Amino acid sequence: MSIICIFLCVPFSADAQDHGDEDDPLGEALRWERVVSGSDDPETIFRALRSKAICYANASLYADALRTMERVRVYLLDPEEVWEVLVDKAIYAELSGDPGVALGYLEESGKAGSFPGFYSVLLAGAWRFEESLEQALRLASSQEEEEAIRSLFKKAPRRKKENNALAWSFIPPAGQLYLGKPSAGILSLILNAGAAGFTVYELIHGDWVTGLLGGGLLLNETFFKVNIEKNLQSVEADGVIQI
Repeated sequence: MSIICIFLCVPFSADAQDHGDEDDPLGEALRWERVVSGSDDPETIFRALRSKAICYANASLYADALRTMERVRVYLLDPEEVWEVLVDKAIYAELSGDPGVALGYLEESGKAGSFPGFYSVLLAGAWRFEESLEQALRLASSQEEEEAIRSLFKKAPRRKKENNALAWSFIPPAGQLYLGKPSAGILSLILNAGAAGFTVYELIHGDWVTGLLGGGLLLNETFFKVNIEKNLQSVEADGVIQI
């Protein structure tokens, strides 16, 4: 997926940084902040904040650029300026490493189709590969380029299904193997085997309280928490996409 993003996003990302004082971007950002502080005119404030955000982007401080654009009072702007703000936010969110937030801003702007390359990158970052491929194909100028793009997308990884991860987790270490984590699966198998062995040993020797209570507590930790809960958390951390 990272290859797809690099392939599609580099030209657009470069366009986001071609303005501002590149020699002293932070000093320029401070000067624009003074303009913001000294003005009551919404248009002036908007232009100053946008210029300040560009300065932060020139300094590779994309999160600061995004926070600056979030200060813009969009309710005071006309529709054309509002979509400009949303597109700017999408650019800075993507550059700061949050494609999900960036995608939300770009789709909210209503102008996503005007930036097929950038839109394709964000869709890929959100694991919406079919839509991403559709946008990427719009950039192709020949049959050869279309084939190259299709080949690239065929190599993209696919997210695991939460329901499948849950079902396989009831058979240690099948859940971890499904998620592509064999070492975690081996550890889970050892822990669950140890807990089950302890329980059986205690019961065979007539120590029912220790076997049932102690074994139950151990299995709760090894089977439910270490095994099932961690597997589901692993899927959730990546963002569950049912494909």
